[in-house]
Amino acid sequence: MRGVSVGIERLKVAYGPVTAVNDVSLDIAPGEFLALLGPSGSGKTTILMTLAGFEHPSAGRILIGSDDVTTRPTNQRNIGMVFQRYSLFPHMSVRDNVAFPLKMRGVAKAERARLAEAALAKVRLAEFAGRMPAQLSGGQQQRVALARAIVYEPRVLLMDEPLSALDKNLREEMQLEILRLKEQLGITVVFVTHDQQEALTMADRVAVLSNGQLQQLGSPRDLYEAPANRFVAGFVGEMNFLEVGVLRSGGDGAAVRLPGGAEAVLPQGQIAGSPSGAQAVLAVRPERLVPVADGGVPVAVEQVVYSGATVLLVARSDDGTEIRARIGTHAGLAPLARGDRIRLGWAPEAARLFA
Repeated sequence: MRGVSVGIERLKVAYGPVTAVNDVSLDIAPGEFLALLGPSGSGKTTILMTLAGFEHPSAGRILIGSDDVTTRPTNQRNIGMVFQRYSLFPHMSVRDNVAFPLKMRGVAKAERARLAEAALAKVRLAEFAGRMPAQLSGGQQQRVALARAIVYEPRVLLMDEPLSALDKNLREEMQLEILRLKEQLGITVVFVTHDQQEALTMADRVAVLSNGQLQQLGSPRDLYEAPANRFVAGFVGEMNFLEVGVLRSGGDGAAVRLPGGAEAVLPQGQIAGSPSGAQAVLAVRPERLVPVADGGVPVAVEQVVYSGATVLLVARSDDGTEIRARIGTHAGLAPLARGDRIRLGWAPEAARLFA
């Protein structure tokens, strides 16, 4: 089983006057793990359902390998699908649940059993073949759903928020299980999630969507370190946003006036869009902030939360903006309390400027 490429070309999906997906194009490489990430209503599940053939595009094309499957029914696309709900048949054994897609394809009984046993072995559940779904844990049921999705060796595996019903520890365990299986099979995976950490942890690349439009496509590092716009910056991970005045902007970067009056310089690579006019927004991650003696932004500390590896400072600048800093507990930070005034600064390459 090897993955194939998937092409989405200028996809549009509309329901009457409502456009759920608008002019989205994606090229997914063979064997790639792509996460579709976005809030509710962003269009991510609609794209997945269109790939699966459950929804029909208003415009655009869907390619699996070299095949145009835009109008092809689901059962002729050779894709595997894992839903948010496991959808296991409660009256069937684990083995029969996994073999069911093969039965629908007319595979002989003995061959169905052999292939089902092989698929269960891949998800490390061979010894559970004779059990009923109710006798399994949530994580085991999810692995049965995975085995059922891969039993007929699909070209592409589609997953619609498959881990959202699991608790934190089990979810992390299943993330590793899915990655292990993906590496073992070499299959192409398209994975829908609204969980930013899940997308960053699992995916080779992430497509961030909002209001049916693609906001940014890139590696987890690209999205986190170099968000293309303010939406991506605020949606992927924690971010502080400061309103700043633009003092000058040119080919070598920009200089801005921070709340509190200090000046900060940003290199050209940290500027997204054109910060024309007097105002712009500076974004900086909480973990990139450190107390400084000069420059930066003067703040009043409102909360100090110890969380083991880090200390979370919740502070407020003089213009009322809340600023959060996450500082390592071994960074030598002097004890702070509510009401203390400090200055928070950052390295020039740690901030990003948006128009």
